[in-house]
Amino acid sequence: MARAPPPKPPAIPAPLTATRPPPPVVGEVDRLLAEGKVGDALIRGFLTAETDVRQAFGLPYTRYQTHREFLRTQLRSDMGYLAVLLPRLYVLYEPVRYGKGHTAAPELVRDLVRAIFNEGPVFNLYRDPNYVHRFNRPAEPARAGAGPVAAPTTRDGGATG
Repeated sequence: MARAPPPKPPAIPAPLTATRPPPPVVGEVDRLLAEGKVGDALIRGFLTAETDVRQAFGLPYTRYQTHREFLRTQLRSDMGYLAVLLPRLYVLYEPVRYGKGHTAAPELVRDLVRAIFNEGPVFNLYRDPNYVHRFNRPAEPARAGAGPVAAPTTRDGGATG
């Protein structure tokens, strides 16, 4: 009688906390900081973070609203740690953006940007394959698969003006 093969060892369970790659803006901020462009890194990090927080929580975009007004009127306690991190990044961003000449420690900028983009609602924007980022005007909702709009044509198929 043939012997049965020995049982296979059980599979190693996957770790409960898997590492996840950061959103592309974090890499861009890291690159700018490595090049010594702290001001550019702050501007890119804050503006992207503000846009992503608006998108993640469905906050309206008002063209004439300043960053400070946005932070004062639209950040809420139910946004978790983002309601603390974004104002902290703004404190570093404001002097650089408005020409007061101050710069921040690169480590502080890096840590704040990474913390903001590691928060669940903002990070999930980059995980969603249907999320269209930066290609829509702020007032338009993001649409999956929204490609370029075809030029209007006449009845006979010719392009207009």
